[in-house]
Amino acid sequence: MQVGLVTGERKVDLVEMPAPQAEAGKAVVDISFCGICGTDVHAYLSGEAYNPAICGHEWVGSVSALGAGVDNVREGDRVAIGVASACGSCPTCQRGDAGHCEMAFAGAIGVGPLAAPHGGFAPAIAIDASRLYQVGGRLSDEEAAILEPVTVAVHAVRRTAIRLGDAAVVLGGGPIGLLVLQAARAAGAGHVALVEPEASRRQLAAELGADTLIDPTSENTAEVLAGVFGPTGADVVFECAGIPQTIQQSVDLVRRGGVVSLVGVPTLPATINAAAWLIKEVRLASSIAYLHEEFEVAKGLVEDGRIKVGQLHTSTVGLAGMADAFARLAEHPSEVKILVDPRGD
Repeated sequence: MQVGLVTGERKVDLVEMPAPQAEAGKAVVDISFCGICGTDVHAYLSGEAYNPAICGHEWVGSVSALGAGVDNVREGDRVAIGVASACGSCPTCQRGDAGHCEMAFAGAIGVGPLAAPHGGFAPAIAIDASRLYQVGGRLSDEEAAILEPVTVAVHAVRRTAIRLGDAAVVLGGGPIGLLVLQAARAAGAGHVALVEPEASRRQLAAELGADTLIDPTSENTAEVLAGVFGPTGADVVFECAGIPQTIQQSVDLVRRGGVVSLVGVPTLPATINAAAWLIKEVRLASSIAYLHEEFEVAKGLVEDGRIKVGQLHTSTVGLAGMADAFARLAEHPSEVKILVDPRGD
């Protein structure tokens, strides 16, 4: 079976791997679509060693075989990839912090017994059945393939102290930023501003509910926001760009006593003005991955239309088109979310 993997700097290869088997506790899923994530693209650009288990971690498919002891899904069920419930037995769970279960998080980052040998850029995958959740008929396969990044946004907003009517800023209009924008609105944000240099992504943000759009390459972001929110700043700033310079910018834009939520993952060290953080008494939230129960929350938000994902889907390729798709995502920001259909050419 051929599996698409990032194998080096600007290198995507189809690697021959054994067909998945339905071992005890696992289900084999025939994959319909798998989304290319920003972390996949980072690995492609950097050439850093990339865990095959997470190379393609946004997928939907149908269960084709079950191993012994699996009772939460049946053959023929349409399922999406998630994260297991808290194990209850690791040291963190035993301290009463199930939201940071070590076993569940290890599986989410492709480590330990809950990890698969490869990701979803493949015709099929064998995975621990505890990580699967049902996807009903209200969503298309294309929409369901984007549920995983929706859940990242849901987790970020749920970890952020946002209140009804708050003025919010989202830095970065990539897939996660566009989803955080919508999740913040669903959580009660009264006015949401998006800061994004790419015009097509700003236009998409407007369609998805952004009230103010700022091009940081031609506008003074702080001045524009002061004109919208007043000189004190925004109540909440979501940093979704994942670049070093926007870490401090988030604090610069938030009001005294406001909340900065770190969502993007910078790959380089960031320099901050610690005195500004202290003087402003900034409240800091950070988030990565998600919790098991948040997949149902995310699914419900997409099903009832409060979070729209169809507009994020800009193109679809087969396994043979993955290398070109990665290059387009790296070089053309007008591409937002590319789905890989492993059944196609």
